[in-house]
Amino acid sequence: MGKINVDWHESHKMPANPAEQQRAEWHYGHALNCDCRKVAPSIPTLLETHGYKLPSDAPGLAGVISK
Repeated sequence: MGKINVDWHESHKMPANPAEQQRAEWHYGHALNCDCRKVAPSIPTLLETHGYKLPSDAPGLAGVISK
């Protein structure tokens, strides 16, 4: 586990019962701004499905996607 970005987490709460697009948006922002945990294997697919490009140098995506 890496370091948590407390400021990001405090200002970006996951909504209760989020729609898939909301989940994708939250996880994309999380991957770009926080390194508190590994991204679940299903998240890159979720992000790609909703049109998010996955930068391989994002803190939360290290080791999850190939460059």
